[in-house]
Amino acid sequence: MPNALQFQETNPNSKDPMMRCDPLGYPRLFAYNYGFEFLQLPDRVIQFFEWGHNWRTIWTDGRKLPENPPEPRWLGYAVGHWEGDTFIVESNGYDDRSWLTEDRRDRRWGFPHSDQLRVEEKYRRIGYDTLEATLTIIDPKVFKKPWTTTGKIRMSVGTELGEYLCVPSDNDLFNQQYVIPVAGGKQ
Repeated sequence: MPNALQFQETNPNSKDPMMRCDPLGYPRLFAYNYGFEFLQLPDRVIQFFEWGHNWRTIWTDGRKLPENPPEPRWLGYAVGHWEGDTFIVESNGYDDRSWLTEDRRDRRWGFPHSDQLRVEEKYRRIGYDTLEATLTIIDPKVFKKPWTTTGKIRMSVGTELGEYLCVPSDNDLFNQQYVIPVAGGKQ
């Protein structure tokens, strides 16, 4: 029975960090259809994510986004502030091992980013149960110009975030039962 490392050598999607149980990184984590919630504290906002049971700190104490962040992070280094009813977040300092997302056309490849990735986010509540989110991706090493996407997030009032973790032994079992057979049994 091949282990995850042997599987990665033969799987065309082996460069996907998720296939190794690495963190998804940001903004990929945001784009997954799992829940997240914000917790507002006096000097920061914590964004909790169900997938991976991760969180990121968004500093709201007035500090500026550092030009040279202290170290690469899976979820980046983030600062935020309010402009009227819109929460603005700027982040950089991303670990370039993560992907922006996988290519959903066939899910074998992904969209990488460089260590120069910056993400600008805007969150605005447009209804009782609806949050509008706008993300702008800026990465001069990968993209010719910034690009922006906007979407709506429906809030699930009264629900709780679950504990959804990537566990290497579960990952190996999933690959053995589903992925390797679909890939033609290549081991």
